[in-house]
Amino acid sequence: MKRMLLVAMAVGLFGAMPVMAAEHGKMKMDHGEGVQQCAVQAESIQEKIARLKAEVAKGEKKYSAAQLKKLEQKLKEANKLLDALTTGP
Repeated sequence: MKRMLLVAMAVGLFGAMPVMAAEHGKMKMDHGEGVQQCAVQAESIQEKIARLKAEVAKGEKKYSAAQLKKLEQKLKEANKLLDALTTGP
């Protein structure tokens, strides 16, 4: 009885595989498009880094110490994100 149940489950799983694969095929993203989106995202991160550096350079003339600390933290996060995108996981 157990053997018959095991065989029925195996046949059912093998029958469902093509259906699941067909559904996954619709969600597949073109690799060229993904690379292009990554390049655009990296460029915008680089722009963000440049903007944050410029704001931090203005220093205490424009920002309080707490605001400067927050800007520097955002700059560190943006740099980490850029490093992760360029070097990979």
